[in-house]
Amino acid sequence: MPSLRQYLFSLSDPHGLTRSLGEIELCRTATGAPLYSVGNTAAVFRILHHGRQRALRCYFRPRPNLEAIYGKALLHEELFLYDTPESGCWVDVVLTDWIEGVSLSEAIHTAARAHDREALLRLAKRFDQLACKLLADNWAHGDLKPDNMILDQEGNLHLIDRDATFLPAFCGMTSPELGTAAFQHPARTAEDFNERLDDYPAALISSALHALALDPTLYDRYGERDGLLFDPRKIHQDPALQEALECFARAGEALSYRIAQGLQRPVFAQRDLLQLFRTLTRDEESIPHSLPTPFVELGRWGYGSVQGLLTPPVYDWACDFSEGLAAVSIGGHWHFIDITGSVILHCPPCQSVSSFFNGFATITTDEKRYKMDKEGKLFDF
Repeated sequence: MPSLRQYLFSLSDPHGLTRSLGEIELCRTATGAPLYSVGNTAAVFRILHHGRQRALRCYFRPRPNLEAIYGKALLHEELFLYDTPESGCWVDVVLTDWIEGVSLSEAIHTAARAHDREALLRLAKRFDQLACKLLADNWAHGDLKPDNMILDQEGNLHLIDRDATFLPAFCGMTSPELGTAAFQHPARTAEDFNERLDDYPAALISSALHALALDPTLYDRYGERDGLLFDPRKIHQDPALQEALECFARAGEALSYRIAQGLQRPVFAQRDLLQLFRTLTRDEESIPHSLPTPFVELGRWGYGSVQGLLTPPVYDWACDFSEGLAAVSIGGHWHFIDITGSVILHCPPCQSVSSFFNGFATITTDEKRYKMDKEGKLFDF
C-alpha cells in the first residue's frame, strides 16, 4: 500500500513522474514545508499546475466507486511512486480545483471562542442552505462533517472529500465506510447506503450551530469533544443536547427544536427533515402572508393558509390568531408569533396563555394571573 512518505518523496521532485499532467509543483509554506492534509484513506496535496493551484488527492489503499464519483477528475495510473530507489508503481490520483478558504470546523472554532453570535448565525444559515440542497437531491455525501466543508472568501460552503458518496447507481451496494462516528447515527451500518445518509449529520451540525448562535458558552463547556457539541453515542443522556433543546424552547426556535429532538430517533433517516430545512431557509417572499389557521398532525401543531404552509407541525400547542398574534408552546415555553411565523413576544414561565383581546393576553402562572400587553409588560388583574 502506498505511504505518505512515498507520496512526499515523489512530489518533492515530480519531474517525469506524471503520465498526462506534465509539470506540477508542490506548494510550500514560507519556511519550505509542503502543504498537505492527511486523512484515514488519503492525503491531499496543494500543487501548482499550469499556473493554477489544484488539489491532488492521493490514496493509501484502493477505493471503490471513485470513477463514478469523480468522473474525469480521476486520473488512472497518473503518478509514479518509488518503493525503492530503482523501482515503483503507477497509482491513481484525483485532481480537483483548490478552494481557498478555511474549514467549517476552523470557522466555528474561531467564532465560538470569540462568542461571536452573529458570525455563528451566519454559519448556521450558510450550512442550512447547503443542507437543504443536499437533502433534496438523490445522492448523499456519506461523511458530512465540518472538516469536509470549506468556507471560501465570499462566505460560500463547498463540500470536499466525496470518497464515501452515495449515487443512485450504487443502489444495492454496501457503504465503503461508515463516516466519522462523531457525526453519524450509532445505528448506521454498511448496509445503510442510500440518499438519506446525510440526514443525521445535517441535523446534528445545524442543531449545534443554531445552539451556539443562541449561547456560544456551550462551546466552552462541550467544544473539546471529538465532534461538534453532541455525542451521538450518548445522545439520549447528552447534557449538551438537553441544554440546546432548552435554548431553542426558550427562544421559540421551534424548527431547530424539532430538528435537534430528531437526533434521538432510533434510525438515521430523519422524518420530515427536508420540510423543516425548507421552512428554515425560505426567503421572505415565499412566506404566506394571509391569515394562517392552526392544524394538528400526529399530536403536533402547525399553521397553514390558502397561500400554503406557514409552519409544519412543530409546536406542542398552537392557538388561533387574534389581533395579529397567536400563542404557541414549545418545550414548556410560551411565545406569540405573527402571521409570518416570527416570534414577537416571549412569555414568562407560566402554565397557560390566552389569546389577545383588546390589547391584552392573560398569563396564568402557578401563583396568579396577569395581563400582558403587546410590549410584553405584565399587569396585575
